[in-house]
Amino acid sequence: MDQSLCLLLPFFLGLLHRAFPAQLTVSPVALVAEQDREVACTAHNVTPVSPEALSLSLLLGDRELEGVQALGRDVEEEPQQGEDLLFRVTERWLLPPLGTPTPPTLHCQATMKLPGLELSHHQPIPGESSGFWTASLWPGSLVLGLLFLAFLTHRLWRRCRPAG
Repeated sequence: MDQSLCLLLPFFLGLLHRAFPAQLTVSPVALVAEQDREVACTAHNVTPVSPEALSLSLLLGDRELEGVQALGRDVEEEPQQGEDLLFRVTERWLLPPLGTPTPPTLHCQATMKLPGLELSHHQPIPGESSGFWTASLWPGSLVLGLLFLAFLTHRLWRRCRPAG
């Protein structure tokens, strides 16, 4: 690579970071089976915003989710923070039936494609199954704890009871 290009590389990478920061938000924050069918993904503080340069998609695992219906794309100007003109891009989809329980995690992926360069950021949209384990394990843990306490009480009672 030409030495002058090597010197400019940090400058271009800095520009890319300012034009495509890792700022993604999703709505809803977590999916609930049979309730949340509409999903939105928003990339903040980005430029350029053309669909050829910036694409938003939904991934299930490492593949694009099939059967989603695109509901539209909104582009809004972000509040100014200096001279740069930055945008907020939101894509909305209607999900296909995902079954019960909801898959563990969908991901929103934002991909910026510029000549000779492609960069992606991901934001998870967890399903209710990630909360399912917490909700179903704590009663089981409570029951096990009570059984252990009863066992200890019985052992101590047998050891310490007065002879007679």
